[in-house]
Amino acid sequence: MKVLSFFNVRTFLAVLISQVAAFIAIHFQIKFNLNLMLFGLAIGFPLHFSIQAAFKRREKALEYFSEFKGGLMAMYYSIHVAKNLPDEKKMEGTNLLKAAADQLAVQLSRRDATYELVQRKLNDIFAFMQTNLHELSKRNVIKMVRHLSAVSESSVYLVSLASHRTMIGLRFYSIFFILIFPLVQAPLLLHRLEDIVPYWAFYLIVALTSLTLITLNNFQKMIEYPFDQNGFDNIQLKEFKLDI
Repeated sequence: MKVLSFFNVRTFLAVLISQVAAFIAIHFQIKFNLNLMLFGLAIGFPLHFSIQAAFKRREKALEYFSEFKGGLMAMYYSIHVAKNLPDEKKMEGTNLLKAAADQLAVQLSRRDATYELVQRKLNDIFAFMQTNLHELSKRNVIKMVRHLSAVSESSVYLVSLASHRTMIGLRFYSIFFILIFPLVQAPLLLHRLEDIVPYWAFYLIVALTSLTLITLNNFQKMIEYPFDQNGFDNIQLKEFKLDI
């Protein structure tokens, strides 16, 4: 089930640390009063920035995907309106366009950041245009080159997402403070709520807090690369293949 992808080793570790912190605070009666504004900034800002950046990257990817498929479809129409181009050549050009779309989808699903394979497919399309220059007409080829440029630009961006994502330092910073937060939260809750709630509630509160924060961190990691088809919000690669 895809919902299980929200939980991983970090989830178990964060909840475990929260329970150990609650036990230590209660067993040794460690209490103190502290302003959590610093921890709020240390955890909230990186999480907010990372999730926001991941969503922007996803929306940008959709934009480039549309440009990629739109460019290929425009080239497909240009090939098929060429009156002097034989039917077998039109089929050859169509197959080259479909191969380029399939190659990009396969690489994105596998997180393959090598652009060389996609570039080869685009080179094949350009070679087809050169070979059939007279049959396509010079004016038509000029339009196709313009569309091929847009396809190339959009595919470069999409493939680059496999290796260029949220800064590692920011992600490490966020996960570090999420893991150590229970060590501060447990004594603080004990100081403020000892005479109000039973001890089992302390364990529950710190566990839920850590679970919420680490799940948000996992969610950010899932949407950061929206092509692996594992999460709920992944981009459906099959919708961008050329069904022609």
